[in-house]
Amino acid sequence: MASSKARSRNSGGAGARGASGARPASGKGRAGMAARAQAAPAVKAAPVTPAKPAVKATSATPATPGRPVRQAEPAKAAERKAEPAATAVTPEPERSSGPPLWLQLVSLALAVLGLAVSAYETYAHYTGKNLAGCPTGKGGTFDCAAVISSPQSMVFGVLPVAVLGLAFYVFVVAIMTPWAWRMQRLKAGPLRLSVGGLRLAAMITGMGFVMYLIYAELYQIQQVCEYCSGVHIITFLLFCITVFSAAVWGLGKPGTAAS
Repeated sequence: MASSKARSRNSGGAGARGASGARPASGKGRAGMAARAQAAPAVKAAPVTPAKPAVKATSATPATPGRPVRQAEPAKAAERKAEPAATAVTPEPERSSGPPLWLQLVSLALAVLGLAVSAYETYAHYTGKNLAGCPTGKGGTFDCAAVISSPQSMVFGVLPVAVLGLAFYVFVVAIMTPWAWRMQRLKAGPLRLSVGGLRLAAMITGMGFVMYLIYAELYQIQQVCEYCSGVHIITFLLFCITVFSAAVWGLGKPGTAAS
């Protein structure tokens, strides 16, 4: 019995020591778990740093001696966009829309001269007077009276050629003025006619009629009138000016009209 009591004491002491030894171990475990719990939030919060905003805020590096300052990319992009806009605004020199003024005045002077000669021929046709400076003897090459009184001097036997030439040059004087050269469109009722086209058509028609009159003088009448030849030369010069102007400057831009 004494040995059984000693065993129970020994077992009770060992149990007490075991219990006292386990308590410190459990305290250390709790402290370790608390330390791990505190360290875990610190690890999760570490990636959240203000590094990216700091990089965005620094758009340009500080200047150092000997090295140029780098501009921010948005500023360079804005400069690239501004350059084409500046070049697009620059106006280009406009080309002249018609012949120079001196050529317009030359065409007007020729038209007025043709009108004066045609008016004088019309006067001589209706009065029966000889044209000044023209020979009247038969058998020669030049005889204005024979030309202006021949059957070929009447269009369809009704309208004198001199009157037709007078009406033609009244129109030519009107379209050869500098004002008409600058005008592009002519409004006639519902129609909008090109002044350049009218000028070109008139001179082509005039040259066609001149070719017929030259043929009539040389082969049918077999006489030449100096005044008629002068009108033919004037018509040819105006024809050349008109064709040259149409080829170089065109027939005019649409849109400018006069009523």
